[in-house]
Amino acid sequence: MQILFCDVDDLTKQYLSEHPAPNGVSYVICEKSLNDMDDDELGKYYDTTDIISTFVYSRLTSELLSKFKNLKMVSTRSTGYNNVDLDYCRAHNIKVANVVGYGEITVAEFAVGLLLNLTRNIEFSHKKLNRGIVNVDQDIGIDLHGKTVGVIGTGSIGRHFARLVHAFGCKVLAYDLYPNQALADEGTCEYTDVETIYKNADIISIHCPATKENYHMINKDTIAKMKDGVYIINTARGDLIDTVALYNALVSKKVKGAGLDVLEYEDIILKNTVESAPEQSKEYILYSLINQKLLQLNNVIVTPHIAFNSIDANYRILNTSMQNMMDFIDGKEIRSVA
Repeated sequence: MQILFCDVDDLTKQYLSEHPAPNGVSYVICEKSLNDMDDDELGKYYDTTDIISTFVYSRLTSELLSKFKNLKMVSTRSTGYNNVDLDYCRAHNIKVANVVGYGEITVAEFAVGLLLNLTRNIEFSHKKLNRGIVNVDQDIGIDLHGKTVGVIGTGSIGRHFARLVHAFGCKVLAYDLYPNQALADEGTCEYTDVETIYKNADIISIHCPATKENYHMINKDTIAKMKDGVYIINTARGDLIDTVALYNALVSKKVKGAGLDVLEYEDIILKNTVESAPEQSKEYILYSLINQKLLQLNNVIVTPHIAFNSIDANYRILNTSMQNMMDFIDGKEIRSVA
């Protein structure tokens, strides 16, 4: 049984060295994403790979997956799995396992960090001071206490975020397809609809998965419904926000600030290239320009998809992912999304 590990960083290498392959299992370790390797580099694994262990940077399309003739499982080292063609996997009896419960507080804390950074101009004033510029009037911020925060999605991460901002003295309005009554009963939040959140929230933080139904849920029309000067935080998935609409709203100051750990086509920035675009589509090229323009705005903080990235959370990810794969190999039930 061969496991192909891709998107492997130094911490994952260390983990694998501490957890060698058991008898009957072999590891292939690739630092690159699968999409960054050509057939000459990747082709030698097409007939021998039984399991792919991937991170979000690899896009496992049907075209790519079809090249692995003996593939039996995809194990994503992430909660999100929108980078995997689930329809293809279901049709070809390929199990897909993700990692849940590894970084709820990790991502929630990071989202609060983005929010504090924005609302108190921490990073911007630091950069100016490094250039010898001190202008206290321009660095004035706002208190979180007393503000209304809209939380869209109250799964594990959203619930932790709601509790954290509630502890700051914020009024929390929440929306979820499946409201968590315990969260409401403890007094942390009040459940409502998204329209009410758009209308009343001073701050909106997104914590829901990317689906076909909520693609670009934040767009030109929904932004128009928001309060002038709203702050938007996204540590979920880039596809939830129409980047062009957000950029225009940030330039006009309709949106006062945005803290973004995820972007549409974020690999453009992460790899500083558009070469990974399958067909160099016009949309892909457009977002390569918009993402770069976002980075130039002084009311935006963009981080490279690192909200999950604490040592504690990484080891929880790797432990769960490894357990998923070993359970599959041993014929045990795994947590599967396919």
